[in-house]
Amino acid sequence: MEAHWGEESVISTQSAASECCAPRPDRQRAEAFFSYTRSICPTCRDVIDAHIVFRDGRVLMQKKCPKHGAFETEVSSDAQYYVESLGYTKPGTLPLRFDTRVAHGCPLDCGLCEDHLQHTCSPILEINDVCDLTCPVCIVRNQQGYSMSLESFQHAVDKLIEAEGELPILLLSGGEPTLHPRFFEFCDYVLRGPHAGKVRRLLISSHGRKIANNPRFAERFKQSGAYLSLQLDSLRPGVYDKLRGVELLDMKLQCLDKVKELDIPTVLVPTISKGDNCAELGALIELGLGLDQVSSIVFQPMAHTGDGGDGFHTNPAGHRLTMPEVHQLIEEQTGWLRREHFHPVPCSHPSCYTATYLFRLRDGRYVPLPEFVDVRQYLDAMTNQAILRTDDKLERMLLDAITELWSATKVGEDSQLVLHSLKDFLKQTFNSRNPLTPVEIERRTELQSKAIFIHSFMDPFDLDVARLKKCCTHYVMPDGRLMPGCSYNNLYRQSDPRFFPKAQARTPAPVLISESEILDA
Repeated sequence: MEAHWGEESVISTQSAASECCAPRPDRQRAEAFFSYTRSICPTCRDVIDAHIVFRDGRVLMQKKCPKHGAFETEVSSDAQYYVESLGYTKPGTLPLRFDTRVAHGCPLDCGLCEDHLQHTCSPILEINDVCDLTCPVCIVRNQQGYSMSLESFQHAVDKLIEAEGELPILLLSGGEPTLHPRFFEFCDYVLRGPHAGKVRRLLISSHGRKIANNPRFAERFKQSGAYLSLQLDSLRPGVYDKLRGVELLDMKLQCLDKVKELDIPTVLVPTISKGDNCAELGALIELGLGLDQVSSIVFQPMAHTGDGGDGFHTNPAGHRLTMPEVHQLIEEQTGWLRREHFHPVPCSHPSCYTATYLFRLRDGRYVPLPEFVDVRQYLDAMTNQAILRTDDKLERMLLDAITELWSATKVGEDSQLVLHSLKDFLKQTFNSRNPLTPVEIERRTELQSKAIFIHSFMDPFDLDVARLKKCCTHYVMPDGRLMPGCSYNNLYRQSDPRFFPKAQARTPAPVLISESEILDA
């Protein structure tokens, strides 16, 4: 019988032990221990021990707070996938600077501390906490009172560039960032200010109302050079009422019409809630593939944190969508994208991000890159960055794919089409007679491919410091410090004086490294 993690393999391991050591049936634990980590109590947010265990082929986190008792939550519906995914991790990249010491242990030293294992791939800069929606699934805590000054914004961007040098993306968020009165000045500073060219893509996280309803604003948005990161949870009526508190379908469709009309580069970002819109993943993918303006789709399974998320379900048990479940839903709903096409993104922890890249053929169809490229080269092309690399490693990967297809003993019609499409792309993009700039290569690549990401945020129930240490999605603080997204949302946001000026500072506080020590390092 084939062994599966958490089932027969556990029995097999136990049977190898001495008979005299076998526990009585009434003392047999229901689960197998896999690893130890640290987490937080969902009630008081104190840091506590946690165990990762296997039961019935699933992966669970178990933890116990001395004050509030025991908690258990599912972290993966497939134990075998969970274990195999851990093999995809790769060494991280050091940031150019750290800002906090290792004094209290993870996750109480955030900023980034000297123990953090990854640089910033996807920084998030919140420019306000003002929003004209009160979404039940919101993962932040909008207080409707903060708008970042231009000077503070410039300082934060300056420090971010100092820490990273160059960035593939920067995401402006809120609140609703398009409501900030100096929104376009912020865009200009990033894209045309003293760091012009250092941030290759400026993304704006938005519900899309101003683009849908204000033609002049939409035109200025297009002229700014920013990308729209559009919340788009559903294509059916009735879903937005539950997830966003008001029916938004007509507005979302108007926004998409404006995206097409003005050719605004766009990323679709659906928040997926089990039982509410999880039957629409296939439809949302087909929508994104049909829009030339859409470069990627980022599915975000709902995390139970923030003013909205905390109360959307009393407990996430039975409502959580784990990574393997999302892969399965996509396979079932598309019929052509398979679970094995998705791989953990090596820049983060394998449980945080998975992705697949799709390549457009001559006939307009898309095929997953893992179908015809070497998976090791493919993963290397995704290492330590949020977008597919466009250097010689991409060229080598595609050249090797052409060689493999050319030398195949039996080449079908689809293989011929893939072969010719790859050769066309390489001729247009990596032509030594007419060399393109890196920016031009990125744009060509973006037109020829699309990405599908699954980004799984953590909440107080499943927060795992092993994942936090490899986090590459960081909030940018006004003083330039960087905080892993899930540690900030679960531990630090509630005491951030920008949003909660009367809140007590979190204790123990991270110990800052002085500016003179940073300069001497």
